[in-house]
Order: sequence, then C-alpha cells, then structure tokens
Amino acid sequence: MSKKEISPHNLIPIIDSEIIPREQLFPSLLQKIAQEREKPGTSETLIPQIENILNHAEKLGRCSVVVQLYQEEFLSAQHMVMEEKSKGPKGGSKLRTIKGLLTMKNSIRDMTDYQEAHHDQIEPVVKARSFRFLGRYADYRYQYKQSEEFYKKSLEFFDSQTEPKIRYHRLELLGFISYSLINQGKEDRGLNLMDQVLADYDQSVEGQWLKSHDYYTWAVWKSGVEIRTAKHLIEHSDSTQAKELINDAETILKMPDGNTEIFGLRIGELNHLKASIH
Repeated sequence: MSKKEISPHNLIPIIDSEIIPREQLFPSLLQKIAQEREKPGTSETLIPQIENILNHAEKLGRCSVVVQLYQEEFLSAQHMVMEEKSKGPKGGSKLRTIKGLLTMKNSIRDMTDYQEAHHDQIEPVVKARSFRFLGRYADYRYQYKQSEEFYKKSLEFFDSQTEPKIRYHRLELLGFISYSLINQGKEDRGLNLMDQVLADYDQSVEGQWLKSHDYYTWAVWKSGVEIRTAKHLIEHSDSTQAKELINDAETILKMPDGNTEIFGLRIGELNHLKASIH
C-alpha cells in the first residue's frame, strides 16, 4: 500500500462488524500497523489512525492494547526522525525531525502515565516491553547509561522466560544494550555483545523460533543491530567490519517469497550507509 492509498479508515474496521472476530480485532490491527510503519513516508498518515484505534481500545478497557498502541505511535514517530537523518550529513527536514521527536516524547509520557494509572490491568509482557521504549527514548537523548539500565530491566523479565515465543524479545534488548555500551565508550564490550547476539539470532532456540515463525521481525531486528553498529564503525574509520555487517543485513532483508518492499526503511538506511563509505 502506498502512502497515497492510506486513509484514516484503512486500519479501522467497523467495530461491530463480523468480518474480523472481536478477539482478533486488535491483534490484527497491531500487526497491520507494524507492517505499515516500516514503509517510508507513512508516519503522518499512520499516527492519526493509531490514535483513533487507541481511543477505541481505551473505551473498551483494553489496557494492554492501549500501551501497545502508544508504543506503535512512538515507533512511527521514530521512523520520521530516522528517515530525515538518513538523507545525508545535513539531514532532511528539520521540521519533520522535530515533529517526530516531539511525538516520541509525548508517546512516552502518555504511555508512562497510563501504565501508572492501570498498572494491575496490564499484562506482564507488555509492562516489560515498556522499558524497551524508555530505553530507545533515552538513546535519542544521548543518555546511554540510562538506556542501558532500562534495557536491562526489560531483559530481566525475558531472560526469566522459557518459552521461545516470549523469550525471543531478549535478542532485541541485547542488541540495544550493545549499542548503549558502544556509545558509552565501552566499545570492546559492546562489540563482543554484538557478536554474541548476532550469533544468537541464528543459533539460539529463540532466534530460530523467531526466524521460522516471524521472519519479518527477525530480519528487521537483526539488521537493526548490524546497521547501528556499522554506522558507528564507519564514523570511527573501520569500514571493513562495517561492510561485513552491511552485506549480511542486505542478504537477510528479503522475505522468503522474495519481497523486499516491506523492508523499505531498513533498505534506505543501508543505502545511506553504503554511500558514506569511502
């Protein structure tokens, strides 16, 4: 679906409709949102839709869904910032970047306030995931020690799980912790952790489970680790290892059916990185 085809009603089925069973409505919408936000240029039309769905979920008392929708709003706004920063040394639209950062700030604030007011009604896995978003917001504020602490709080929960369908979240968190360590000047620890987590994406039980059950998420998360680290390496004149990471990211950003369009945002980041290597 192109940006032009998206309207505020595309993701909002009539609630009383029998087309989508009630118990599948919000999981279906969350999945659709996750797919749409990965397409460049969709944030401005997607965020109002997320807010409309969030208001409906709140009226129905679906507290865990409300928190997840705040998180999706944050991600959509973050993608605005990422898209503008990937447009070269001077970046793209400063206004769009500021708008994205402000929406991220508001989403984190509203998510935190809502969780405090409905703490006992939110599923443990959703509460644990919230620390991941607090960590990413801290990263954007260059508060890398704080982001590491948030990620570790989330990791405590997922490390304690045994089911791969829940435990796989630890892979994303470890990748973010490696990024936090690198940006704190602890490069050796960060790069060693990066090597570990990339191996875990391929070899661990949870990594293999995620790849077989949700290739899209597996590829987005693993390539994210590689892209963030490659950017750091390029900035510090280590293009050899950066190229290796970029090459692997390019290889995995293709769905089993050959579709690459769904990874538009990640591929755009890769193209920008390749252009920056001298």
